[in-house]
Amino acid sequence: MDVRFQPSSEAAIPNATYYAYRHAHATATQASHVRLISKDFPWTIEIKTTGHPVTCDDVWNALHAALQHPLADSEWGVLSHDPSKAKKVQKAAKQRQSEVDKDKDLKRVDWIAENFIFRGLEKDDDFAKRRLFYLDNECEETWVVKMVTS
Repeated sequence: MDVRFQPSSEAAIPNATYYAYRHAHATATQASHVRLISKDFPWTIEIKTTGHPVTCDDVWNALHAALQHPLADSEWGVLSHDPSKAKKVQKAAKQRQSEVDKDKDLKRVDWIAENFIFRGLEKDDDFAKRRLFYLDNECEETWVVKMVTS
């Protein structure tokens, strides 16, 4: 899935795949609360449903929506300490603005630069423990988002 586009768009996920799997449960445990983290971006994405387990469509939409937020000043501040990463973000923003949308703001999706293809979820309990050491609240399932280059 190309996270720069709406999941229901053919540009993000081929229609045959989207319609075949959108209602599939995202986890084997049929969790109604799933936390997504990634090695490619610093945000935590919480997905909570009522009355049904989290589906693939819930994951796809939550991931897309989370990455459409504008970069905060503090996030750009972090990037400003790494000039090569800042240049990658700026390059990704220009590419997105010419291919996807005309929004001139830097977005979180630009942070992941060329790794804008969602390839699935994987378990990494050690990474999750390090990444979420500050959180006290429980979550049924925590998964690591795997992003790759197109």
